[in-house]
Amino acid sequence: MRQIAIWLLSGMLTGSPGLMPAQNAPPPPSPHRIQIATRLVALFSQLENQWFQALQAKKTADLDKLLDEDFQVWTPSVAGPTAREMWQQYALARTLESFTIRQMAVRSITDDNAVVSFLLNEGVQFAGKSARDEYFVVDLWSKKADHWLCTDRYVSPVTHGRAPGAEDRKPTGKQ
Repeated sequence: MRQIAIWLLSGMLTGSPGLMPAQNAPPPPSPHRIQIATRLVALFSQLENQWFQALQAKKTADLDKLLDEDFQVWTPSVAGPTAREMWQQYALARTLESFTIRQMAVRSITDDNAVVSFLLNEGVQFAGKSARDEYFVVDLWSKKADHWLCTDRYVSPVTHGRAPGAEDRKPTGKQ
C-alpha cells in the first residue's frame, strides 16, 4: 500500500500524463467571488495546523497522534528519506515561532488515502539564529481505523527564481 502511495505521489510530482486525467484549468477567481474550502481542505487544514501547533509547543504526544510509525520525510537535497526519529529530533530542536499554510489542495486517491499539498511559511529559531523560510510541502495521509495519519512528507524550499542550493554570491572579479 505504501509503495502504491509513493508511486502515485512521484507520478503526480513529475506530471505523468498516464496517472492524472487531463483537466481544464479552473477559471480565474472573480474579484467578487468568495473562495470556500472543500470538506477535505477543511479537514486537512485542521490536521496540518494541529501538527505545527504541536511542533510549536514541542508536544511529542500530539505529534504521535498525527504521524504514522513509519513516517518519512523526503527532500530534493538528501539521497533517500529521513526516518521519523531523525526528523522529529531536528524539528523539535528548532523553535517554531510562526507558521502560515497557504494554497492547500487535497486529492483523494482512495477513501483511505489522500495527497495534500500546500505552501508553508515559517519563522524559526535554530542555534541562536532566526530565519524565515518558505516551502512547498506534499503530505501523504492514510486513514487507519477512522483516524488520519501522515505516512510521508515531501518538502522542498521555494526559491523564487533561483536554482535550489544557489547561494547569494558577491562577485569577486576572479570567476
